This record gives sequence, structure tokens and C-alpha cells, in this order.
Amino acid sequence: MKMKIPFSFGLARPLSVLMACTLLLGSCSNDDNAPMNPVSQPDPQPQPDPDPVSSGITFALKTTGGDETEFIINEPSLETGMLSADGKGIEQTGWRFYYPVGKTLFASGYSDDNQCAGYTADEKGEIVKKGEFIFENSLEMFGADEAAETLLAMEIPRVGFANRRLHFVDANTVNVSKIVGTRIFEDQKDSIVAWPTALQVNGDKLFVPFHKLDAKGFFATVSPDSAFVAVYDYPNVGTEPIKIISDARTSNIGVNGATTGMVKTDGGDMYSFSCGATMAGFAPASTKPSGILKIKAGETDFDTDYFFDIEAATNGGKLFWFDYVGGNKAIARILTDDSGPAWSAYGRDVFTQKLVIIDLENQTITDVANVPLHAKRYSSPILVDEGKVYVSIETATAADVFVVDVENATGAKGAEIVGKTVKGFFKL
Repeated sequence: MKMKIPFSFGLARPLSVLMACTLLLGSCSNDDNAPMNPVSQPDPQPQPDPDPVSSGITFALKTTGGDETEFIINEPSLETGMLSADGKGIEQTGWRFYYPVGKTLFASGYSDDNQCAGYTADEKGEIVKKGEFIFENSLEMFGADEAAETLLAMEIPRVGFANRRLHFVDANTVNVSKIVGTRIFEDQKDSIVAWPTALQVNGDKLFVPFHKLDAKGFFATVSPDSAFVAVYDYPNVGTEPIKIISDARTSNIGVNGATTGMVKTDGGDMYSFSCGATMAGFAPASTKPSGILKIKAGETDFDTDYFFDIEAATNGGKLFWFDYVGGNKAIARILTDDSGPAWSAYGRDVFTQKLVIIDLENQTITDVANVPLHAKRYSSPILVDEGKVYVSIETATAADVFVVDVENATGAKGAEIVGKTVKGFFKL
């Protein structure tokens, strides 16, 4: 919000003052050129608004130690120095998901509390809480309708056949406007439920890719050799999808804990990534190659003419995460070795992930130069700022911000992270 510079209009002086000035022949004024009658002065013109205060870049920092407390912190630059929570930032309760909608950052509790708060920058550039709401079960999947300034957030019960309740949250007021209960997919006979891996709005449709998991909470991927997407009408989302589409060229879409299993390009095409590796949480592992599928703009089916085989393009590598960065390109992490034990890609002792830029249209992959192999578990939607992307890179000996030039696929080491990781970067 811009601050207005106050200004005053000329006001008539009291009659006695005017008479005194007249009798003293203008001696009441120290300025010989000052007008005798202020009422006749032209009104001062309003001054232009000052330049808006920059809020810098906001980030969610996880510290080290027993509690690994998280903080929302704001800094003018991330390219030098150290990022620390010492004496600064807004402390969070427990582990949290972070998701931006426009200039509002949502921070949602996971196991320690059932609250989701919205933060923004005030007129001084300081990060402040603008509101919060509560939920019944943990919100574990997020998306956005940027045009309507709406957060989409879904509860995902881990056991049984309860609804996956989709919350519509106004990003300006941080109020829940409605909740829709849906199962997405279930098979009670074989004890199978859906685990969504993205909430992607495209025109008048909502696309929800998902894994088929056992309903007992063991995270067994019972149908690992196909990709599945539920398609809903939007914004009038019903309790049942209008259709479910599948593709047997690759595995289930997305991975646990990531919100960008499916992304939308500037032109409205959508791309999804599949991993299928045991160390990424698939049990059993998929026999299909890690790959990228496409749904053309305006369509609700997979493009049968498009399939990007990631394993073939990377000599056996598998996608563990990607996000859209503009110009039909995505930034991604590739597992260079997928032979580790179950869920080991989420740990901090397996450093086999490399950072790449993917040209989705031309089906090419370019390694990002100067970025080491690293470990990474959770990432919020990426921040693209004037062609640069900020990523948190953790190795066995360090945690640092790297500034990635998307066009040239190069990385430069930025600020040191005094903590475990940065879970997301945001421009508020």
C-alpha cells in the first residue's frame, strides 16, 4: 500500500490579523513578495506518491538442532552474507508447508497445530500476519487460482476412506470461503485410496494428479506403472471428478511432499513429472521410465504424441522434483543414482541430486553449472525474479543459497544458510 504525502490547502487568516497587516502596510510579512490575501493563492498541487518500499526477499528458514524451529525472515539480498534467524524473523510452530498466492504467503501447520496463517508485507516493507484459519486434518496439498486470488488447500487423511476436503481460501482476507469433500478415487474392496500430488487450475477445469495407495497408511503404491489424473469442473468443483485419465507410459505423477507434480506453462499447456523410484517413496518401484507427460491447452487428455523419457535423456536419472520457470522451461532435480533404500531421497545423508533446466517443448536437459550434487526434501513453489531463481542447496558440509540464471543454466553461490535448509523463497 502506498503512503500518501499529506498536503494543505490555503486557508483564510482571521479578520483581525488581516486588518493589522493592512494597517502596518504589510509589516506582518517577512517576505516582501508574499501575497497579502492567502485566500487568493492557488491551491498547492498534490505531490506524487513516493516510491514503494521494497520488501526484499522473504524466505522460510529451518534451523538445526533438536527442535529445528522454522522462521519467516526477510532480507534485502540473498546473494552475499549469511541467512540467520538470530534476533529476527517470525517464529513458526513446528513443521510447516509454505505456499504463495500473489503477495500473500500461507504457512500451514502439519503435526503440531491445525492453523494456517497468511503473511504479507506492510507499507514499510515489514512482513506481518494478515489473518489465519483452522482446519480439521493436516492440509498437505496446495494450489492456487491466481486470477481469483484464491488458495486451494486439501486435507489428505492417511488412513481409511475419509474425504479429501478441498478448502477455498481468499488470499486477501485469509478466510475460508467454501469446503468441498471429494474422494478423488477409491476402491474399498481392494482398500485403495488417492494421494494427490498437485492442484492445478487451467481455465474451467481443475486437474488433480494422484498416486493410488493402500488405505491402511503404509504408503504402498499399488498401481505404480501408470500415471493418473482426476479432472474436475472449476470453480464449481463437485464431489466427484468428471473423469479420470491414465497413461501407461510412465509411473504415478509427482512425489510425496511436493506440490508441483503438474505445472502450467504461459500458453496453457500442462506438464507432469513421474519418478517411480523406491528411494522416492514408491513401493514397489515402477517398471516404467521416469518421464514427463503433456496435456495440451484446452484439452483434458494426455497428448499421445508427447512423452519425454527422462531416463533415456540422463543415462538412467530419475526426476525427483520440478517447477515451471517460464519460457516453456522447468527447473528440476534429477536423482543421479536411484539405488538407495526406501525413502532415502528425503534424507540428509544421500547426496545424489543434480540441478537441471528442462526445455519442455524441445525435450532437452541442461545441467546447471557450478551447483554441486546435493540432498533436498521439500521445496515450496519456486520464485522467479528477473530471470533468476533462488534454490537452497545442502551438501554434506554446507547449506547455501544458489542463484540460478535460467537462460544460461548457470548457478552462483550466494548467501550461507545458518541452519538446515530454506524451504522456500517469496516476493511479498
